[in-house]
Amino acid sequence: MIVAALALALATPQKSVTLSDIRMHLFYETTGRLSPDLTQQRDFAGWNVIIGAGSAEEPADDLLVVAELRSTGEQFVQTPLKIVATAHGKVLASRVYRTFLMQNGQVALPVWVKNAGCAGTISVTVTFGAQRRSEKLTLQCGE
Repeated sequence: MIVAALALALATPQKSVTLSDIRMHLFYETTGRLSPDLTQQRDFAGWNVIIGAGSAEEPADDLLVVAELRSTGEQFVQTPLKIVATAHGKVLASRVYRTFLMQNGQVALPVWVKNAGCAGTISVTVTFGAQRRSEKLTLQCGE
């Protein structure tokens, strides 16, 4: 099925693809669950999440960043997408997707940010062709 979809996508002219969202989720170390999307929580408190404090439901030190793209139908996309997470001018994580397959008009492309729990203000920038989106999240530690 994937091979057939890929063949169809390659034969079809590229449709408009939109960089629709950036999501960020804490990885909970006790249960292995992901938090809800932190970019949608206006009152999120990112203080001492590494010990399960602030708005964290349990200890969390890693962050999953997801770039979402939308289109109509299936297609094989050859426009590179780059995700970069920085804090204090230092790159914490980055990933480039050179090609990817969109099925059902959507795709979610991730990057894992290790040791983010005390990183301070994390800036995530996603670039896809001429499209660019950014999100910020603050994860601080202290007493």
